[in-house]
Amino acid sequence: MVPRLAVGSAVGAAFLVGLFVLFGISETMSGAELILLAAVVGVALPIGVLLGFLAARRIWFKSMPAGFYRKRPAYWSWSIPILISVFGYRAVNLFPLQIVAAASLGGLGVMATIAVGMALFERRADCQLSVARDPAFFERWVEYRVERRHESTAR
Repeated sequence: MVPRLAVGSAVGAAFLVGLFVLFGISETMSGAELILLAAVVGVALPIGVLLGFLAARRIWFKSMPAGFYRKRPAYWSWSIPILISVFGYRAVNLFPLQIVAAASLGGLGVMATIAVGMALFERRADCQLSVARDPAFFERWVEYRVERRHESTAR
């Protein structure tokens, strides 16, 4: 599960750095505002690592001792990005650029480091987390699996 999330994490980190450089060279923000953005990103990165660690720990606890657990997919969670994309552009005009930039960079910082927290948990627990999905277009279930790294299995 971590390699798939690591790609998204790398793209998020690259986007985060790109936005920070863009704000720096566009000269729309002064030095104090850039320091504020750096502080927001500095706080967001450890929070993302902690959230990734706790998410992997929760999957591990639910999967043990059987080694897997199934749940229904959360289709309602797609409504959040849709609502933000539809109504978000109007909310951006209500707040100053500094607040919007800090909130977006903080969110990207958290999302970019979740995979690092999951990888830390996998290393600490000496296991590998994986996700198996129903092959249908509208999934009926999502299965999380936990496999020990040094466990010999007959194949």
